[in-house]
Amino acid sequence: MSTLDPSSADLTLLQDRQVAVLGFDAMAAAHALNLRDSGVDVWVGADPDSRLAARAELEGLPVSPPEEAAGRCDILLVPGLGRGAYDPGLVTALVHEHSEPGDLVIVTSASTVHEGLLTVPDGVDLAMLRSIGSGERVREEYLDGRGCPALVAVAHDRSGAAWATLTAYAAAMGALRSGAVVTTIEHESTAMATARDRVQAPLQQRLETTFEDLVDLGVEPEVAYVALVHELKTQVDQIYAAGFASQHGPSGQSNGDGGATSRRAAAASAHALEQAGRRVRAMTSWLR
Repeated sequence: MSTLDPSSADLTLLQDRQVAVLGFDAMAAAHALNLRDSGVDVWVGADPDSRLAARAELEGLPVSPPEEAAGRCDILLVPGLGRGAYDPGLVTALVHEHSEPGDLVIVTSASTVHEGLLTVPDGVDLAMLRSIGSGERVREEYLDGRGCPALVAVAHDRSGAAWATLTAYAAAMGALRSGAVVTTIEHESTAMATARDRVQAPLQQRLETTFEDLVDLGVEPEVAYVALVHELKTQVDQIYAAGFASQHGPSGQSNGDGGATSRRAAAASAHALEQAGRRVRAMTSWLR
């Protein structure tokens, strides 16, 4: 597992730069507030008459329309692209109109970049920082002196300084207190899309079908719901916090420990998924 080196983070790289954060949802707020509290100049790009702008102003952050914020700043953070208020096409137009060579655009998920829906002009850097945690968690961990780990990638390093700037940004966010796993735009996008298509969507379909079967058998809908959804959440919470070992013993495998003679041997022979989970959980301070 390759991670960013906290000792290489140089926050002075952000001293003469300004960050524009589009919107002010939970994740955007976490970025804006954590950066601000780390001494970075931050502007929130939002409609000045919107509720989001009012929330940002209550936090003491300066607000200007997205076009002005993008033109004023040389680092642009775009959270929730494609799922929130901002359309990839509109952001692409914004970036092409208001960015200059040497600027850096940071997204919080890679799919729109991987699919070619978001592009940046020649000379502009493009990177990703995806926090392993919700916006609320990112902010809480920072305030508690810890940090949410992150997945980081650089799509375009046209200035030659994208990695150094992204490392400084991750440090200002508090991510390097726990760790930032280096990946690629393709890997993050492929992993998230595959998980959605092969696990999340089929799981919802299986839950709905099984619910209908139970109700047809005369089981009360509420009982079917508890058995399917409530119990699933309970087990997933346990796996999230302690891995599959919480369900199946040290090996984390449903078919047992494979003949291991000790807990240490069983843990060593665990599936690679379980072993990766242990490394990620070691980075998440709220699970330690």
